[in-house]
Amino acid sequence: MTSEGEGETVKWVQSKGAKYAYGYDKGGKLSSFFGISGIPAAVLIDAKGVVVWQGHPGSLPETAIAKACEGALPKPLWEWSPATKAVKAALLKRQYKVALDEATKLAEADGGPQILAAIQQVIGGRVTGLEDAYSKGDYLGAETAGAALVKELAGLPEKEKVDAVLAKLEANKEAGPILKAQKQVAKLRAAELSKRKEREAAVEDLLKIEKQFPGTYVASEAAELAKVIKARK
Repeated sequence: MTSEGEGETVKWVQSKGAKYAYGYDKGGKLSSFFGISGIPAAVLIDAKGVVVWQGHPGSLPETAIAKACEGALPKPLWEWSPATKAVKAALLKRQYKVALDEATKLAEADGGPQILAAIQQVIGGRVTGLEDAYSKGDYLGAETAGAALVKELAGLPEKEKVDAVLAKLEANKEAGPILKAQKQVAKLRAAELSKRKEREAAVEDLLKIEKQFPGTYVASEAAELAKVIKARK
């Protein structure tokens, strides 16, 4: 990702012969969200959509990359054959039942069995990610993922597992205050905090959250974000 304009970026890519994918982060909103204070920097997101590693790309272990790829599609959608058009359209909309139904119509020559298995793995990974989020106390992550999966898995048996997690979340009396605190942390993570007083106030609020919910997922979130904000100039 780059905060540079298209003209400068394309010129650099052409002059260097860069072959990797790139995108634009206008205003640095993405880097601010992840708390990136210097470059190069990397964020590794697994097939479930969970951030599993962050730091300097030179220290990213290959084992972490391999593990993050478990359950991912075997190859990017743009490399699929024209016959998979309907499957791709459904996947991009995250209409998983439609995607599965369309995948069953594909011939073996178009990778039908492999694509069907890959979609099933993606679905299983998404549900497992939701269950893991709840288990470790990431109630905001569970709530957000659950709300999305209720729609995305409509008509599929896996939706029952999603409903079960959301029911546990609703019945958990301790989850309410933690959810509120997590939303506060998320709001501070997304804030620009360009002024020193704003950063100091944010750190103070985060340390209060850490103290209020010791040993919880939100406490670790708050502590980590406080460190990142303190490091900003």
